[in-house]
Amino acid sequence: MLPSSRGEMKYFLISLAILVLAENVIGQDAVTQIDPQVALSIPDVPSTTGRVPHDAVDGIKTSPVLKIQPPASTQERRAKHDATSTSDLEPLLNTFVPHPYGMIGPSFMGGGYAVLAYRAETGFHVESRQWVMKASAAYDNGHKVNDGDQPNPKGHDRSLESAIYFRPPIAPLSGHWFIGGGFSWSQLSTTNYTKSGSRPLIGGGYDLALRACAACRRDFSMRIAVDWLTAGSDWENGSHGPQITFSLPGLREQRHWFWQQRLGIYRYHDTVTDRTNVSLTQEQRSQGHLDSFVDFGIIYRF
Repeated sequence: MLPSSRGEMKYFLISLAILVLAENVIGQDAVTQIDPQVALSIPDVPSTTGRVPHDAVDGIKTSPVLKIQPPASTQERRAKHDATSTSDLEPLLNTFVPHPYGMIGPSFMGGGYAVLAYRAETGFHVESRQWVMKASAAYDNGHKVNDGDQPNPKGHDRSLESAIYFRPPIAPLSGHWFIGGGFSWSQLSTTNYTKSGSRPLIGGGYDLALRACAACRRDFSMRIAVDWLTAGSDWENGSHGPQITFSLPGLREQRHWFWQQRLGIYRYHDTVTDRTNVSLTQEQRSQGHLDSFVDFGIIYRF
């Protein structure tokens, strides 16, 4: 005997309730049986009724776990790179801010000077992401002892120098190499005479940093810079040559104390005394010489 329509409806509702209950129980078991390591990789999702909520995206219900995140913007990637590059215990200088400094130390001199003198220097450095700048004023008490014009008991040198360098943002130069140029002026004053000259310079350098890993603190850093000083307006001696500077640690470090050594190797000729005398001038210019100067010093940078 077939059941009535009301009985059919009752059995249908009971069956539907059993199916819904079974689905909930199976779904909860599936969530609780996720491998612990996989569960750690799943982000936290707020829970409301004990089931993982679903958000409607373009009319399609999608789990937040499976959402495809949009690609990071250029600013976000740059911020992440900056955070990584400055993750060291002592990050590098990257701002366009001048840092005043002072330096003092001995100077070993050639070119007819007394061998030993003291030298003092002051100025400022700028160490930004793409620019390196410097400006300095220096004084030493060097005097001549072998210049063909003795006795000449007293003397000193004064100098001014400024330069600007650019860090090319292209591999492999980016972040380490810099190139540029500048201008220098120097004056020698002695008891018997005074000489001066202005010289353009061109050069560059390299910042070296050694570390055990990309995220480790730097174990060692230094800067080596080479500038070529031209003869410029120095018609009396025509001094020119390379000036090589070593700085420990590298000047891009956020430190106060540095050690610096500067080696200058210059070629020059006998002093021209009368440019109107052509034959004498040619003879004096034909007498070339090569000499070197070495400066050592301790830098304190503010």
